[in-house]
Amino acid sequence: MTTSSRIALLSSVLTAALLTGCSATAPQAGTRPTTPSQDALLAYERYWTVSQEAFSAPRARDWTADLQGVASGSALDSLIADVRNYADFPAHTEGAVNRSPAVGTATDDRVEILDCVQLGDSRLIADATGEVLDDLANRAPRYRFRAEVVRSGDRWLVRRTEPKLEEPC
Repeated sequence: MTTSSRIALLSSVLTAALLTGCSATAPQAGTRPTTPSQDALLAYERYWTVSQEAFSAPRARDWTADLQGVASGSALDSLIADVRNYADFPAHTEGAVNRSPAVGTATDDRVEILDCVQLGDSRLIADATGEVLDDLANRAPRYRFRAEVVRSGDRWLVRRTEPKLEEPC
């Protein structure tokens, strides 16, 4: 075998090895595989983003499909009921809610999130009058919030939430 034949053969073997060694599911350079805790935290953040969007504009559209994309079980039931109540009143939220989520216990299919919710300048506002509907003098400005996030097939959903208004953080 000539030198040029060997080079051509080696080049073909290396190309085939590279092509079969790479797949669409292989991590890209610079990325790390995620853990269940990381996936659950991302799902929890999506839950808050979607729920806050729904609370700020409950009459803008039917939020059911969006809420089903981030929650299940009692967490979903509660979100749907709250958004519908705001839409029926009608009222909406304004202002920012700050949070500090952290992972509590975690398994491959279930993660508990422990959070500190700070209501800050968040208010419930009547659409018709602009009146603030919150009882600002008596509400807990900061409280503990627990959430159970579970794997459902290939995605994570918030299944249960438990605000602990009597537990300041």
